[in-house]
Amino acid sequence: MTRIIGRPRVLLTAVATALVLAGCGSGPSQATSAAIVGDRSIALDDVQQEIQWLLDNVPEAQQAKQQRKFDIESRKIVQSRVVHQLLTVAAERDGLRADDQQIAELINSSGGREAAARAVRVEPERLDDVAGDQLLLQQLGQKYVDRLSVSLIGTTISSESPGATAEDAALDLGRRISADPGNAASIIQSGGHQVLDERFSLAEALQASPELAVSAVFGADEGDVLVIQPSREQTGWLVALVRERTVSGAAGSGSDAAAQSDPQMLYQVGLRMLQPLADELGVRINPRYGVWDQTAMTVAASEDELTGYQLQPRTVQP
Repeated sequence: MTRIIGRPRVLLTAVATALVLAGCGSGPSQATSAAIVGDRSIALDDVQQEIQWLLDNVPEAQQAKQQRKFDIESRKIVQSRVVHQLLTVAAERDGLRADDQQIAELINSSGGREAAARAVRVEPERLDDVAGDQLLLQQLGQKYVDRLSVSLIGTTISSESPGATAEDAALDLGRRISADPGNAASIIQSGGHQVLDERFSLAEALQASPELAVSAVFGADEGDVLVIQPSREQTGWLVALVRERTVSGAAGSGSDAAAQSDPQMLYQVGLRMLQPLADELGVRINPRYGVWDQTAMTVAASEDELTGYQLQPRTVQP
């Protein structure tokens, strides 16, 4: 039995609270929410309680506070609760369920309740939810690993010029493509870039390029324009229009790709499969913690620290 995955710590429990805006009808209030996912609120008080528990029980958290780096820990707590909310909806839609015995085995294999709580930085009373979410994400990844493929048209940009970084050039190109997606190829060529026009399957990407497999390439919606760095080892920016996102057939429980995939990679794939749901429902973060980063499925400190961009075109021509 694998251990509970500690980082990224995206699997803490969220307590969804329906809040009413005074004089504005029903709906969650940003003022009392750490984040809002669709019409569900992640209570600010719950996040603050989680933060205090970390400071009281995890020495590394106290050290981070002394080094003025604890804001990173706070953002991870909010991220984890957002992901839990998304996963709850995804599990309902896809008919997924975590087995109680597997949850208990996962906690025991991680050193027991107290040790596991400190390792994944969650209150012991909530470990069952943490372990259950990990299992559900692996199931979600397994459900799509052999069925998902995407068709992209785009290019990569790595060169820079005075006053313009590769990121600047990539974002500018992405915006031009999003304004006229039907002419994506000619826009790319007119900028002096080589056109990439390919279809990628998730199963093949997992074997050949795991970083690509768990990137926004497989999480973005059809018609979106991505501006991302799919690899931490390469400095180039991928600019790509997602022309088609296809989920084929029924999920196979005994497929080769799913069977050969490392559980942690399936976990990462499952997390990426939540991206379309996040786009559908909408995720809003209380400004005290930062902003939602669509392409990284995490919380960034500010708009200036987004790891990538996901642009929605006006129209997509076949």
